[in-house]
Amino acid sequence: MKKIFRFRSLAMRIWMTFTAVILIIVCSLSMLYIFAYRRVEENNKIQDLKVSHEMLLKNNNNFSGNYNNFSRLRNLRGGDNFIVDFDTANRPLIIDINHREPPPDVHTPSFDSLGVKLWMSSFIKGGNMNEKLYREVYNNMEYFFIISTVNYDSSNKAYLVSYVPNIVDNTILYLVIAIGIIFIIIGFFTSIIIAGYISKPLKKLEEYTMRIAHKDWKEPINLDREDEIGMLANSMNMMQKELKRADEEEKLFLQSISHDLKTPVMVIMSHADAIIDGVYIDSLEKTAGIIKDEAIRLQKKINQMLYLNTLDYVLENDTKTDYINLKDLVSNIISRFEIIKSSIEWDLSLDEVIIKGDRDKIEVSIENILDNALRYADEVIKVTLKKEGQYAYLDIYNDGPKIDERHIGHIFDRMYKDKTGNFGLGLAITKKIVDFYNGEIKAVNRDKGVSFIIKYPLK
Repeated sequence: MKKIFRFRSLAMRIWMTFTAVILIIVCSLSMLYIFAYRRVEENNKIQDLKVSHEMLLKNNNNFSGNYNNFSRLRNLRGGDNFIVDFDTANRPLIIDINHREPPPDVHTPSFDSLGVKLWMSSFIKGGNMNEKLYREVYNNMEYFFIISTVNYDSSNKAYLVSYVPNIVDNTILYLVIAIGIIFIIIGFFTSIIIAGYISKPLKKLEEYTMRIAHKDWKEPINLDREDEIGMLANSMNMMQKELKRADEEEKLFLQSISHDLKTPVMVIMSHADAIIDGVYIDSLEKTAGIIKDEAIRLQKKINQMLYLNTLDYVLENDTKTDYINLKDLVSNIISRFEIIKSSIEWDLSLDEVIIKGDRDKIEVSIENILDNALRYADEVIKVTLKKEGQYAYLDIYNDGPKIDERHIGHIFDRMYKDKTGNFGLGLAITKKIVDFYNGEIKAVNRDKGVSFIIKYPLK
């Protein structure tokens, strides 16, 4: 029942859209008929009525010998011509010039149109009238009629009246409505077919999406179509590949980080147990120092994890920006690092360079690279800062071991492990920050050692 409802729902949407289009067309044609076509029809009736009236006027004083039947014309259907004379009591006498048998008494009509003719006679006010055109309504029927003064039988002054009822022919309107209804009915069944054609592949895509939601990466979807739905299927296949890769990287990340966190935890627990059992190595102070060092190491890794996971949000929502003197910033960071490993020689070449950004984020990105250099350097760390085009160019070189060319393109990935098997997030954090500020970062193997090159856009 659920499947049928969904199918009909789509069919009804298509049908309602189709019906709305048809109704708009029908209404537009109806309005065109009412306001344009009818106006043209009315003008044609009036013109034909004038022509017939003028032709009768040319036979002035000779109506008795002429039989006029203009009512056979389409535009004059239902119309007639008659003479109005007045007796001594000023009562109208209706003379039918077409049938030549005028009623003997105007008060006892012998045909249905007598009332209409008497009503039209009431518009004669005396005097001369020259093709006076009227448009009036009688008994809910609109009439066009023309009145002209004539000399009937060459003696009496009378009036010639030519009229035609404005009969509205709604055949075209009814035809348009009927065709519209037929198309709406056809559209209903057509919409069902179209909905079925559309919903069938969409149902497959829905099932495929559910499989992806449950991390089922077995089979890609194949619709063998080149339209928009086929393009959607191809996009979903690409999405599946990316999600599969992300899932595998997430599993690797969890495995690596769990191992990386497990080691300091085990060290801390073993030395804590040694203190409790009184079998600690050397002295209590040294054992406590080992516990503290491992705790600091563990805290650093946890902080890096938390920092990386929230970094995207922080970067997007932190609007704080400063003008940063990069020379001063790098100098301050190096002064803190120099005391960590006093055997390292620091070779500095720093120019005055100003960039714009969040000072704390820029500082973190540089600290991570310097920390990495300090960890692997043998004797020398060389730091160069200068302007290069529209960028601030920062080169941090250490004379430690080179990076395997197979891995040098992946060291900024959050899943990357160094050669010792340790899991690090510092380089991934740095790259995310540099990318956010539209900068560039890369690692380059030198003849001896490695350079990490950061480029930040100038202010």
